[in-house]
Amino acid sequence: MKGVLLAALFGGTIAAQGPGPGAPATFEAASIKRNLSDDDVADGGFSSGGRITAVNVTLANLMTAAYATAADRIDGGPAWVRQDRFDVVATANRNASVAETRQMLRSLLAERFSLVTKNETRERPVFTLTSTRRDRRPAPQLRATTPECAATRVSVESAAPEGGPPNPADPPCGRVAFGGGILSGRAVSIGQIAASLSGLVGRPVTDRSGLEGLYDFELRFSRQGSNPGPSDPPEIFTALREQLAFRLEAARGPVEVLVIVSVAQPSVD
Repeated sequence: MKGVLLAALFGGTIAAQGPGPGAPATFEAASIKRNLSDDDVADGGFSSGGRITAVNVTLANLMTAAYATAADRIDGGPAWVRQDRFDVVATANRNASVAETRQMLRSLLAERFSLVTKNETRERPVFTLTSTRRDRRPAPQLRATTPECAATRVSVESAAPEGGPPNPADPPCGRVAFGGGILSGRAVSIGQIAASLSGLVGRPVTDRSGLEGLYDFELRFSRQGSNPGPSDPPEIFTALREQLAFRLEAARGPVEVLVIVSVAQPSVD
Protein backbone atom coordinates (compact mmCIF):
# COMPACT_ATOMS: atom_id res chain seq x y z
CA MET A 1 0.00 0.00 0.00
CA LYS A 2 1.26 3.47 -0.84
CA GLY A 3 1.13 6.43 1.51
CA VAL A 4 -0.83 5.23 4.52
CA LEU A 5 1.04 2.00 5.18
CA LEU A 6 4.29 3.82 4.42
CA ALA A 7 3.51 6.44 7.02
CA ALA A 8 6.81 5.72 8.70
CA LEU A 9 8.53 7.39 5.75
CA PHE A 10 6.95 10.64 6.89
CA GLY A 11 9.06 10.25 10.04
CA GLY A 12 8.53 10.01 13.77
CA THR A 13 7.44 7.37 16.25
CA ILE A 14 4.17 7.09 18.16
CA ALA A 15 2.99 10.60 18.91
CA ALA A 16 0.88 11.90 21.78
CA GLN A 17 -2.61 10.49 21.49
CA GLY A 18 -4.54 13.68 22.13
CA PRO A 19 -4.62 17.18 20.68
CA GLY A 20 -2.27 19.79 22.07
CA PRO A 21 -3.28 22.80 24.14
CA GLY A 22 -6.20 24.83 22.82
CA ALA A 23 -8.68 23.81 20.14
CA PRO A 24 -7.79 20.55 18.35
CA ALA A 25 -6.68 20.80 14.74
CA THR A 26 -9.46 19.61 12.43
CA PHE A 27 -10.10 19.24 8.72
CA GLU A 28 -12.33 21.78 7.03
CA ALA A 29 -14.21 18.97 5.24
CA ALA A 30 -14.11 15.20 5.63
CA SER A 31 -16.00 12.27 4.11
CA ILE A 32 -15.95 8.64 5.29
CA LYS A 33 -17.74 5.98 3.24
CA ARG A 34 -17.82 2.22 3.51
CA ASN A 35 -15.99 0.35 0.77
CA LEU A 36 -17.94 -2.83 0.01
CA SER A 37 -15.85 -3.98 -2.92
CA ASP A 38 -14.09 -7.33 -2.91
CA ASP A 39 -10.80 -5.63 -3.76
CA ASP A 40 -8.06 -6.23 -1.20
CA VAL A 41 -5.81 -3.47 -2.56
CA ALA A 42 -5.64 -0.31 -0.46
CA ASP A 43 -4.17 3.01 -1.52
CA GLY A 44 -3.80 6.52 -0.20
CA GLY A 45 -1.75 8.98 1.77
CA PHE A 46 -0.99 12.61 2.51
CA SER A 47 -0.94 15.13 -0.34
CA SER A 48 0.02 18.76 -0.51
CA GLY A 49 -2.28 21.27 1.11
CA GLY A 50 -3.17 19.13 4.14
CA ARG A 51 -5.29 16.65 2.15
CA ILE A 52 -5.76 12.93 2.81
CA THR A 53 -7.17 10.55 0.22
CA ALA A 54 -7.45 6.90 1.28
CA VAL A 55 -9.27 4.16 -0.64
CA ASN A 56 -10.26 0.73 0.74
CA VAL A 57 -8.40 1.21 4.03
CA THR A 58 -9.07 -0.16 7.49
CA LEU A 59 -9.16 1.87 10.68
CA ALA A 60 -5.85 0.22 11.59
CA ASN A 61 -4.38 1.57 8.34
CA LEU A 62 -5.59 5.06 9.20
CA MET A 63 -4.13 4.78 12.69
CA THR A 64 -0.69 3.92 11.32
CA ALA A 65 -0.76 7.20 9.39
CA ALA A 66 -2.29 9.28 12.18
CA TYR A 67 0.19 8.09 14.81
CA ALA A 68 3.21 7.44 12.54
CA THR A 69 3.48 3.88 13.79
CA ALA A 70 3.43 0.33 12.39
CA ALA A 71 0.42 -1.97 12.30
CA ASP A 72 2.08 -4.45 14.67
CA ARG A 73 2.37 -1.70 17.29
CA ILE A 74 -1.41 -1.27 17.52
CA ASP A 75 -3.02 -3.47 20.18
CA GLY A 76 -6.61 -4.18 21.14
CA GLY A 77 -9.93 -3.30 19.56
CA PRO A 78 -12.56 -5.51 17.91
CA ALA A 79 -11.86 -7.51 14.75
CA TRP A 80 -13.58 -5.00 12.45
CA VAL A 81 -10.83 -2.45 13.17
CA ARG A 82 -8.54 -4.54 10.92
CA GLN A 83 -11.21 -5.95 8.59
CA ASP A 84 -13.83 -3.35 7.62
CA ARG A 85 -12.86 -1.10 4.70
CA PHE A 86 -13.48 2.60 4.18
CA ASP A 87 -12.86 5.40 1.67
CA VAL A 88 -11.73 8.62 3.31
CA VAL A 89 -11.25 12.08 1.81
CA ALA A 90 -10.34 14.97 4.10
CA THR A 91 -9.14 18.49 3.32
CA ALA A 92 -7.66 21.24 5.49
CA ASN A 93 -8.28 24.94 4.91
CA ARG A 94 -4.55 25.68 4.68
CA ASN A 95 -1.24 24.17 3.60
CA ALA A 96 -0.78 22.07 6.73
CA SER A 97 2.50 20.39 7.67
CA VAL A 98 2.80 16.62 8.01
CA ALA A 99 2.58 16.90 11.82
CA GLU A 100 -0.55 19.09 11.57
CA THR A 101 -2.15 16.73 9.06
CA ARG A 102 -1.53 13.81 11.39
CA GLN A 103 -3.13 15.74 14.25
CA MET A 104 -6.19 16.48 12.08
CA LEU A 105 -6.48 12.80 11.22
CA ARG A 106 -6.33 11.87 14.92
CA SER A 107 -9.12 14.37 15.62
CA LEU A 108 -11.17 12.91 12.76
CA LEU A 109 -10.76 9.36 14.09
CA ALA A 110 -11.74 10.51 17.58
CA GLU A 111 -14.84 12.27 16.22
CA ARG A 112 -16.11 9.72 13.69
CA PHE A 113 -14.88 6.44 15.25
CA SER A 114 -15.04 7.55 18.91
CA LEU A 115 -11.43 6.35 19.08
CA VAL A 116 -9.64 6.61 22.42
CA THR A 117 -6.06 5.33 22.74
CA LYS A 118 -3.21 5.21 25.19
CA ASN A 119 0.51 4.46 24.95
CA GLU A 120 1.97 1.48 26.80
CA THR A 121 5.36 -0.20 26.84
CA ARG A 122 5.20 -3.96 26.30
CA GLU A 123 7.75 -6.73 25.82
CA ARG A 124 7.87 -7.76 22.15
CA PRO A 125 10.11 -9.57 19.66
CA VAL A 126 12.54 -7.04 18.18
CA PHE A 127 15.71 -6.93 16.11
CA THR A 128 18.90 -5.22 17.19
CA LEU A 129 21.06 -3.61 14.51
CA THR A 130 24.74 -4.28 15.15
CA SER A 131 27.95 -3.84 13.16
CA THR A 132 29.67 -6.88 11.67
CA ARG A 133 33.05 -5.09 11.65
CA ARG A 134 35.36 -5.66 14.57
CA ASP A 135 36.71 -2.13 14.32
CA ARG A 136 33.10 -0.78 14.43
CA ARG A 137 33.92 1.59 11.57
CA PRO A 138 31.21 2.26 8.97
CA ALA A 139 31.21 0.20 5.77
CA PRO A 140 32.41 1.92 2.58
CA GLN A 141 28.80 2.12 1.33
CA LEU A 142 27.87 4.00 4.51
CA ARG A 143 29.40 7.37 3.72
CA ALA A 144 29.72 10.35 6.04
CA THR A 145 27.39 13.01 4.69
CA THR A 146 28.60 16.35 3.39
CA PRO A 147 28.59 19.37 5.72
CA GLU A 148 26.20 21.13 3.30
CA CYS A 149 23.63 18.31 3.45
CA ALA A 150 23.97 18.02 7.22
CA ALA A 151 23.32 21.76 7.56
CA THR A 152 20.17 21.68 5.42
CA ARG A 153 18.65 18.35 6.47
CA VAL A 154 14.86 18.36 6.41
CA SER A 155 12.83 18.20 9.61
CA VAL A 156 10.15 15.71 8.61
CA GLU A 157 7.71 16.83 11.28
CA SER A 158 7.83 20.48 10.24
CA ALA A 159 8.03 20.04 6.48
CA ALA A 160 4.89 20.46 4.39
CA PRO A 161 3.53 17.32 2.71
CA GLU A 162 5.13 16.71 -0.66
CA GLY A 163 2.43 14.65 -2.39
CA GLY A 164 4.09 11.31 -1.74
CA PRO A 165 7.13 9.53 -0.36
CA PRO A 166 10.56 10.91 -1.33
CA ASN A 167 12.33 9.49 -4.38
CA PRO A 168 14.87 6.80 -3.35
CA ALA A 169 17.11 7.91 -6.22
CA ASP A 170 17.46 11.39 -4.70
CA PRO A 171 16.10 11.68 -1.13
CA PRO A 172 16.18 15.09 0.56
CA CYS A 173 18.83 15.70 3.19
CA GLY A 174 17.60 14.23 6.48
CA ARG A 175 15.18 11.74 4.92
CA VAL A 176 15.07 7.99 4.28
CA ALA A 177 13.30 6.88 1.10
CA PHE A 178 12.09 3.50 -0.14
CA GLY A 179 10.89 2.25 -3.50
CA GLY A 180 11.64 -0.38 -6.12
CA GLY A 181 13.76 -2.51 -3.79
CA ILE A 182 15.97 0.43 -2.83
CA LEU A 183 16.26 1.95 0.64
CA SER A 184 18.34 5.11 0.66
CA GLY A 185 19.02 8.20 2.71
CA ARG A 186 21.09 11.36 2.95
CA ALA A 187 22.29 12.97 6.17
CA VAL A 188 20.50 10.39 8.32
CA SER A 189 21.44 8.80 11.63
CA ILE A 190 21.79 5.05 12.13
CA GLY A 191 18.70 5.34 14.34
CA GLN A 192 16.73 6.60 11.33
CA ILE A 193 17.99 3.68 9.25
CA ALA A 194 16.96 1.27 12.01
CA ALA A 195 13.48 2.81 12.19
CA SER A 196 13.04 2.54 8.42
CA LEU A 197 14.03 -1.13 8.52
CA SER A 198 11.30 -1.88 11.06
CA GLY A 199 8.55 -1.73 8.44
CA LEU A 200 10.54 -3.95 6.07
CA VAL A 201 11.44 -6.78 8.45
CA GLY A 202 8.21 -6.93 10.46
CA ARG A 203 9.65 -6.06 13.87
CA PRO A 204 10.92 -2.96 15.63
CA VAL A 205 14.64 -2.48 15.02
CA THR A 206 16.84 -0.93 17.71
CA ASP A 207 20.19 0.65 16.87
CA ARG A 208 23.05 -1.04 18.75
CA SER A 209 25.73 -0.26 16.17
CA GLY A 210 27.57 2.32 18.25
CA LEU A 211 27.98 4.51 15.16
CA GLU A 212 27.42 8.23 15.66
CA GLY A 213 26.99 10.98 13.10
CA LEU A 214 25.05 11.40 9.86
CA TYR A 215 25.43 9.23 6.78
CA ASP A 216 24.45 8.81 3.13
CA PHE A 217 23.63 5.26 2.06
CA GLU A 218 21.86 3.09 -0.50
CA LEU A 219 20.69 -0.47 0.16
CA ARG A 220 19.49 -2.66 -2.73
CA PHE A 221 17.61 -5.84 -1.81
CA SER A 222 14.93 -8.31 -2.85
CA ARG A 223 11.76 -8.97 -0.89
CA GLN A 224 12.16 -11.58 1.84
CA GLY A 225 11.14 -15.04 0.59
CA SER A 226 11.21 -13.98 -3.07
CA ASN A 227 14.00 -16.40 -4.13
CA PRO A 228 16.12 -13.80 -5.95
CA GLY A 229 17.93 -14.92 -9.08
CA PRO A 230 21.68 -14.63 -9.76
CA SER A 231 21.28 -11.14 -11.20
CA ASP A 232 18.93 -9.91 -8.43
CA PRO A 233 20.06 -8.25 -5.21
CA PRO A 234 20.00 -10.50 -2.12
CA GLU A 235 17.23 -10.57 0.46
CA ILE A 236 17.35 -7.78 3.01
CA PHE A 237 19.19 -9.58 5.83
CA THR A 238 21.99 -10.61 3.48
CA ALA A 239 21.99 -7.22 1.74
CA LEU A 240 22.51 -5.47 5.08
CA ARG A 241 25.54 -7.63 5.86
CA GLU A 242 27.11 -7.39 2.42
CA GLN A 243 26.43 -3.74 1.63
CA LEU A 244 26.34 -1.90 4.97
CA ALA A 245 28.13 -4.35 7.32
CA PHE A 246 25.08 -4.54 9.59
CA ARG A 247 23.55 -7.59 11.24
CA LEU A 248 19.97 -7.96 12.48
CA GLU A 249 19.81 -10.12 15.61
CA ALA A 250 16.55 -11.42 17.07
CA ALA A 251 15.84 -10.35 20.62
CA ARG A 252 13.05 -9.29 22.95
CA GLY A 253 12.74 -5.79 24.27
CA PRO A 254 10.40 -3.03 25.42
CA VAL A 255 8.31 -1.60 22.60
CA GLU A 256 5.99 1.38 22.81
CA VAL A 257 2.58 0.31 21.51
CA LEU A 258 -0.66 2.16 20.86
CA VAL A 259 -3.53 0.52 22.75
CA ILE A 260 -7.14 0.97 21.65
CA VAL A 261 -9.08 1.79 24.81
CA SER A 262 -12.46 2.22 23.11
CA VAL A 263 -13.80 2.54 19.56
CA ALA A 264 -17.14 2.43 17.78
CA GLN A 265 -18.35 1.81 14.23
CA PRO A 266 -18.12 5.16 12.45
CA SER A 267 -20.75 7.57 11.31
CA VAL A 268 -20.46 7.33 7.51
CA ASP A 269 -21.57 9.66 4.71
